[in-house]
Amino acid sequence: MHSQNSYTMKKNTLYIIIAALLVVAAIVAVLFKTGVIKTSDDHLSFDAFAVKDTNNITKIFLADMQGEYVLLQRTNAGWVVQDSIGVMKPIMEEFLTTIASLSVKQVVPKTGQSTINKVLSTSAIKVDIYQTKPKFKLFGMEFGVKERKTKTYYMGPATMDNLSNFALLEGSEDPYIVYVPGFRGFATPIYSTNYADWINHDIYQTKITRIQTAEFVDVEHPEESFKAVKTGARFFDLYDYQNQKVVGYDTLKLIDMLSEFRDKNFEDIVLSFTPEKIDSIYRTQHFKTISITDLEGNTTTMELCYKLNPEEQEDGTVVMEADEDNFYGIINHNYQNIYLCQFYHFDRQIQPLSYFTKARLQK
Repeated sequence: MHSQNSYTMKKNTLYIIIAALLVVAAIVAVLFKTGVIKTSDDHLSFDAFAVKDTNNITKIFLADMQGEYVLLQRTNAGWVVQDSIGVMKPIMEEFLTTIASLSVKQVVPKTGQSTINKVLSTSAIKVDIYQTKPKFKLFGMEFGVKERKTKTYYMGPATMDNLSNFALLEGSEDPYIVYVPGFRGFATPIYSTNYADWINHDIYQTKITRIQTAEFVDVEHPEESFKAVKTGARFFDLYDYQNQKVVGYDTLKLIDMLSEFRDKNFEDIVLSFTPEKIDSIYRTQHFKTISITDLEGNTTTMELCYKLNPEEQEDGTVVMEADEDNFYGIINHNYQNIYLCQFYHFDRQIQPLSYFTKARLQK
C-alpha cells in the first residue's frame, strides 16, 4: 500500500513538473515572439521594429538631428500633419505599410558597431509611435483606453547596397540592419521630416452632383458676385449679389465651371510667412472668395489674394505689381498657412457674373 502511494505521489509530481515546464515554455515563446526576450546571441526578433496593428496608431512623431520634425495625427477626417493640413493618402498608406512590415535583417557586426553608432548619432531620424491601448486587463478583459508611446527607434541612412537601413531600437545597445520585405530599396525617404513632403495638395474634390451651393464673392467688384444653388442633379439656379435670381444665363458655362471642382489643388505651401504676414496679405490683397458646400453641409472656403512682386519702372522706382501667373490662397480661414496657386488652374472659377450672362444678354 505504501509502495502504491509512493508511486502515485511520484507520478503526480512528474505531471506537475511537466505542466510547469509547458507553462514556462509557453511564456518564453510569447516573450520571444514579442521581442521582450532576445535570442541566445542577444539579437532582436525579426519583427522587433514593426508595429503590426497600425489601425490603433494615433500619432507618429518624426524628428531629425537638425531640428526638423513632423507630427502626423489621426483624426476623424483622416491623417493630418502639424495639427492642421491633410496628409496625402497614398503617402500615408505607404508609410503605415512600412511601419507594419519593417524587419530585422541582421545585427551590425561588432567590428562596425562603433562607426554605425556615430553615424546614427548625427544623421538618424527619431521615430515615436503612439497607439491606443487598454488601461488595464482583468481576466482577459480590457478596460478603458489610453494613448501610449509604444515604440521608439532611430532610422539611419541606407546600407551600401541601398536595399536596407541602419537602425537602432530604443532600449537596445546594438544597431541593426532593417529592411522592408518585398520592397527593393531603402526606407529613409518615407521617414521624411520635411513638412511639404506630407501635405495633401487638394483644395476641392467635390463632384458637381455633390455640390449644394457654390458662392463667389468678388471683393473688388461686389456687383459681380453670384451664387449657384442646386435644383437638380446637374441643374442650378443662379443668384446675383443682391440675392435676386438671374434669368437667362449660360448654363453650359456654369456647369463646366462647377464640374471642375472635382479636382482643384494648390501648387505649393509657403512656409516662410508668419501668421502676421499672412493676415496682412489677406487684409490688403484679398480679391475673391470661393465657398463650396456639399450635400452634407460641409463647406470649403478659399480666400484668394494677389501675390505682389517688386517691378522696376522706367524712372528707376520700384512698385509692387500683381503676379500674372500665381496668387495666394487661404483655406477655411486658417491664417496659419498660405498656399501658392496658379491662375490658369482656377481661370473659370475667378470669372465674374457677367462672364455667364454677357453672351445671353447680347442675343
